[in-house]
Amino acid sequence: MSSKTPKPEHLVIVCCHGVWVGGPARGHDENEWLIANFQKGETPTFIEHIKAGLRVMAEDDRAELFFSGGPTRPETRITESQSYAKLARDNDWFGIVPATAAGRIHVELKALDSYYNVLFSVLDFWDVFEGWPRKITIVSHAFKRERLVDCHCAAIGFPLDRVDFVGIDPPGMIDGTNEAVIKGITEAIAQWEEDPHGRGELLAEKRRKRNPWGISQTIFWDEGRLSRSGVRLGFHETGEAYLLDGHPQPWSRCHNL
Repeated sequence: MSSKTPKPEHLVIVCCHGVWVGGPARGHDENEWLIANFQKGETPTFIEHIKAGLRVMAEDDRAELFFSGGPTRPETRITESQSYAKLARDNDWFGIVPATAAGRIHVELKALDSYYNVLFSVLDFWDVFEGWPRKITIVSHAFKRERLVDCHCAAIGFPLDRVDFVGIDPPGMIDGTNEAVIKGITEAIAQWEEDPHGRGELLAEKRRKRNPWGISQTIFWDEGRLSRSGVRLGFHETGEAYLLDGHPQPWSRCHNL
């Protein structure tokens, strides 16, 4: 990195929600997407999330954009994040950033839920830049703000005064009359409030259902990196790692940025 290039300190996370498999419409035809039935009509919103992430990055020369999402579809091992990044590139970054900015765009390849969108992106940022972000901006559905910020960022110990959120919902999703949607939002928040790190069977089972390729959810795959990172982990009897509650994590201080 050139001495004239400011060191990255702003992590922009675009939470991915589907897999674009390619095609001549460059993502603007829903038939080019692999999505769940309940997501029909939402793919234009996914594109708006991509554009929003690019705009946030374009406004801050210390920002780095991470598309976050693992391979959630049995039809392909392409990850959600890889598909979003390819869609952005094939649309010439929507004219928002120049082609030279491609080096500031990254893919997080493992996350299977919103908690891990946040945690794995923070860890990937450190892995790339050997430093923790001072600031996070999360791009997702507007109705997920409380879950992503108040639940997930709080659970991992990232200071909430250093978190921004850009929320874009599909048109008409939250209009005050869709009781099923409102109930689902309330239930999801309650589940994460009860189980902040998603270690219980209910939330773990949801991840398993989204993991047709058996992608490891290991937080750190290398003991040396874990030691250098300073991240405080506990371990289940199964060997699965999790963040220790009540212990400050290195991103809470950001002394190394």
